[in-house]
Amino acid sequence: MTQSRREFLNAGIALWAASLIPTTTIAAGPPELLETDPIALALGYKKDAATVDVAKYPKRAGAAGATQFCSNCALYTAGAAGLGACTAIPGKLVAGPGWCNAWIPAA
Repeated sequence: MTQSRREFLNAGIALWAASLIPTTTIAAGPPELLETDPIALALGYKKDAATVDVAKYPKRAGAAGATQFCSNCALYTAGAAGLGACTAIPGKLVAGPGWCNAWIPAA
């Protein structure tokens, strides 16, 4: 069976185009913020609000502070698996039960 030049070129173009398709799966969204990330350290972010050092962050102390969580912050947008986006920390997901010093009461 012989191929024409046109069939040969079409097959080559199809192979080239297929090679441009990524073979690895890209993550569905941004990564989770780690407590060791520089921005997390600067904001006093903790994945579990109960572990916040209230001596260092008095905003989290007392009865009013005990009700502060990422999930009820004005900067937080809920996502999947207990994680969500925070406008104070772009490009990373934060834990809903977490806390940071940028906490603002939701309206």
